[in-house]
Amino acid sequence: MRFDLYLESGPQHRKTWVYVPSLPGCSTVGSTTEQAIENARAAIFDRIGFLRRHGEQVADPEPIELVVVDHVIERKVLGFGQQVFATDREPLTPAELARQLRWAEWAREELIAAARAQPGEISLKPATGRSAAEILSHVAGAEWAYVSSTLGTLPGASQAIGAIERAGDDPWAALVAERRTLMTRLTAMTADELSRVTEREGKPPRTARRMLRRLLEHEWEHVLELRSRIQP
Repeated sequence: MRFDLYLESGPQHRKTWVYVPSLPGCSTVGSTTEQAIENARAAIFDRIGFLRRHGEQVADPEPIELVVVDHVIERKVLGFGQQVFATDREPLTPAELARQLRWAEWAREELIAAARAQPGEISLKPATGRSAAEILSHVAGAEWAYVSSTLGTLPGASQAIGAIERAGDDPWAALVAERRTLMTRLTAMTADELSRVTEREGKPPRTARRMLRRLLEHEWEHVLELRSRIQP
């Protein structure tokens, strides 16, 4: 099975990020371009495993063919989804929207499961990085930012994120409420919103496809981060 890869490297080739648009939410990073491409193979299998765990039928991808379609190299801060590729400009169909929103719900289930599995209270900070509680509020805040920047300001952000932050070690109900509000807005996207490309001088354009790509990639990144902290 062929997988088209979209890469961005920077600054000065210190890291390379890889995105796999045919598997929204699938991305990885490497210290070199070669390493990032090699890491993409494992990331693809991981993403397919995620889909199969939730009952989605996915064909056996072997043998895998990795094809670099685009590679952006600039001397400025890159990565973390800042680049926009040709695929991000393609209209999102209602069927794709419904499918990717299911994936977002599954990812949220796995994010919460990984947070609940943390040793000790989730508000405890590790030696480095954020606490699990901080990661949960960070993910929620980021997805509201993705949606508001693309579809217009979504009321209730400060209340929803504030409720998660104030909940401390028991944020589960607040997370459900936050995601319910967000999903209600995304489910109601119009045909115009699904196809609109909002150009911005000197900044990446805003599109529904890019918004959902970033939402899925970012949440999955933190699912993996939380899992990495759990002792086998």
